[in-house]
Amino acid sequence: MVAQIDLDKCQRCGGEIQPVCVEVCPDAAIRVQDGRPVVTEFICEDCNECGSACPDKAITLPLAKVTF
Repeated sequence: MVAQIDLDKCQRCGGEIQPVCVEVCPDAAIRVQDGRPVVTEFICEDCNECGSACPDKAITLPLAKVTF
């Protein structure tokens, strides 16, 4: 399972181009598409760096489905 972004909670910290989650993802699994952050499933390695850094607490990782 990959990081899940709750778009209702996400306030696009850092702006539309480079939100914090995009900056901190070590695998470049998060990008901005159509003005919102999107996780690429096959690249995400469930590290939760994005969730830890998100000031809006908009990113979660379903721990029951972590693959590491």
